[in-house]
Amino acid sequence: MHLPIELVLNVITCSLPKPNVLLRPEHPITQLLLQFTLVCHETRRVANRALREHCVYLSSGARLRSLLLAISVRPDLKHITALFLAPFSTTIDQPTTVCIRELLFYTCRTLKRLIIDMPLRSLNVEDVHHLVILQTLQQGLSRLEHLEEFVSVRDEIIFDPWSGEVPLTHWPKLKRLANYNPTANRGFWRSMAGRMKHLETLVLTRADGLRDCDIKAQYFSCCNRPIKVLLINVDSQQMRYGNFRRGGWAADKNKIMTIMTYSIPLFMDDDAEEVCQDYVKIGAEHGTLRDWEGELIPHPPLISEPPSPSTTTNSFFETVS
Repeated sequence: MHLPIELVLNVITCSLPKPNVLLRPEHPITQLLLQFTLVCHETRRVANRALREHCVYLSSGARLRSLLLAISVRPDLKHITALFLAPFSTTIDQPTTVCIRELLFYTCRTLKRLIIDMPLRSLNVEDVHHLVILQTLQQGLSRLEHLEEFVSVRDEIIFDPWSGEVPLTHWPKLKRLANYNPTANRGFWRSMAGRMKHLETLVLTRADGLRDCDIKAQYFSCCNRPIKVLLINVDSQQMRYGNFRRGGWAADKNKIMTIMTYSIPLFMDDDAEEVCQDYVKIGAEHGTLRDWEGELIPHPPLISEPPSPSTTTNSFFETVS
C-alpha cells in the first residue's frame, strides 16, 4: 500500500533536527534525508532543502571538491544557509584555499552561518606563498555580506596579514561571533564597537590581553549598544573577578554589557586547548553556543560619599527638636 505523499513529507519534516543544528555526514538524519532524495520529485525537493540547511559538513578537501563539482550541474546547491568548513588536516594548501574561495563566492547570497576549523596559525605572513593563501581566503570570506553567525573553532581569524586587523565591515549583518585565542586588546574592543553594528553575542575562547585594558571603557567609548560577552577557558586559567580592570565600568550604568566566564572542566592529562576547541565545536554544531551562560562578572560596589558637615549638623538639630 502506498502512503499519501502528504504523510511521507510529514515524516521528513518530523525527522528534522532543531533549528541551527549542523549534522555530520554519518548522522542517521543525514542518511535518511539522502534516502528521501531518491524516492520521488516531492521528497527530493524537501529533502534537498533540509540537506542544504543542516547537512553541509565539509570535513575534508575531498568533500569540498565534490560539492563544487556538484554545484556545476546543480545550481540549487548554491542556496546553502549553514556550513561547516574544515577541509585541511595539518597544513593549509593553495589549491584547497582556491576551492574555499569559489564555494564562498557561490553561497554568499544565502549563507548565514559559518563554522570553520582551520589551522590558520600554520601560516606565516612573512612567507610569500602563505601570504597569497591568506589573500585568497580573504577574497572569499569578505563576500559573505549576509552572514549572521561566524565561529572559528581552532585559530583566530585574521583577514589583513599586514595589520592583523579584522575588517568586519565586510559582515554588516553579523549578530554572533565566536573566535579562538584572539588578542582582546584596546583596538579589539574598539573594533567590535565601531564596526559591528548588529553584534549581539561575542564568544572568546582562551583570549589574550583581557587583563591589559578596561573592556567596558574601550567598548563604550565607541558605541552604546547592548552586548553579551562570554569568556571560555579551563577553570585553572579562567579570568577572575579581581583580574578585570573595572575603572570605567561606571559608564555602563544600565549594565547593558554582560560579561560572563564559562569554565570548562579538565580531566587527567587532557590538553587545555583541545578540550576548549572540542567544547566550542560541539556547541556550534548543536546550535547552542549562542545560549551558553556562565558566571556573571558583577560591577564593583559603589562607594557612597560621606555626608557633608552641614548636612550632619542639620540632621542632628532636627532630631533633637
